[in-house]
Amino acid sequence: MNQIEISRRNMLVGTGALLAVGSLTKAAGSPSGEPIPQTQGVRIGVIADVHQDIMHDGEQRLTQFVKAMRDVDPDMIVQLGDFCVPHERNDKFLSIFHAFARPHHHVIGNHETDGGYTREQVVEYFGMPSRYYSFDHEHLHFVVLDGNDRGGSSGGYPRFIAPDQVNWLRDDLASTRLPTIVMVHQPLDSSDGVDNRADIRAVLEQANQSPDQAHVIAVLAGHSHIDLGRSINGILYLTINSASYQWVGSKHKHMSYPPEVHAQAPSLDRTCPYRNPLWAVLTIDLEHQVISVEGRSSSWVGPSPDEIGADWEHDYWGWNPRYAQPRISSWRIPFATSGDIA
Repeated sequence: MNQIEISRRNMLVGTGALLAVGSLTKAAGSPSGEPIPQTQGVRIGVIADVHQDIMHDGEQRLTQFVKAMRDVDPDMIVQLGDFCVPHERNDKFLSIFHAFARPHHHVIGNHETDGGYTREQVVEYFGMPSRYYSFDHEHLHFVVLDGNDRGGSSGGYPRFIAPDQVNWLRDDLASTRLPTIVMVHQPLDSSDGVDNRADIRAVLEQANQSPDQAHVIAVLAGHSHIDLGRSINGILYLTINSASYQWVGSKHKHMSYPPEVHAQAPSLDRTCPYRNPLWAVLTIDLEHQVISVEGRSSSWVGPSPDEIGADWEHDYWGWNPRYAQPRISSWRIPFATSGDIA
């Protein structure tokens, strides 16, 4: 498997790096060969894993995001799951997101069904067209997947994409020649992600082999609460960090806020919260074949995971702790049309 991790040490920034890697990518023009208009690119405001039902200040965090997006004025905003359960207590929280004047899109996370809610209830509450769906915006095609099907071998929350959805994905990619962005809650490139992630990546890579199908540029995911980018066989996989915290579990219970705050948010003591909310603005520039990520940095409220003795190797999927920091890195990455990124 042709794979490279994009870390803060080897992120592709600046004109020199772009020129060096740009020589390995296709000449100007869309990956599908369609003509491209002169444009600054499609801009997307992305937020992941707000966890309104865990955080005491979820509404404030989301309000800051939407307020910032009004200044940025992206083409659309997207939340990548673990947003809130479909209960009337979250009506105000949801209305903050929906108040954004441009299009807004939802991805279903595993925690949307906490408390026994069904995905169908989540779809209705969020106003989604379906559990999984696709849409076009300007000269891009977007696919939203539901990684919460039952199946696979992992315990805990379901994290699988069932055969009927896989068939739909294959047909959807065959129906367009537009460059494509895939969005899913659980990553398709890591062990804590979708169980049959290799099968889903194979469908995406197969579409990229045909000049008559969609060319998948990137996959956006949340779920892991880390800051990570990878290119696998010519497709960029970006894991967008949580807007709110790093989960450390009951073994590392501690108080980061005053007792009265923890009293109103009982699960908060299992987190290392971020002082300020995180989000990203992505620009997909078809003219120059570059994806830009404008991220944000924050700091810990209270002790960090390292300071409370978090065992990264055994407790947290073996993540390198440098990925589990209160930040979303800013990157400028050429389209990896052949997977040979330097």
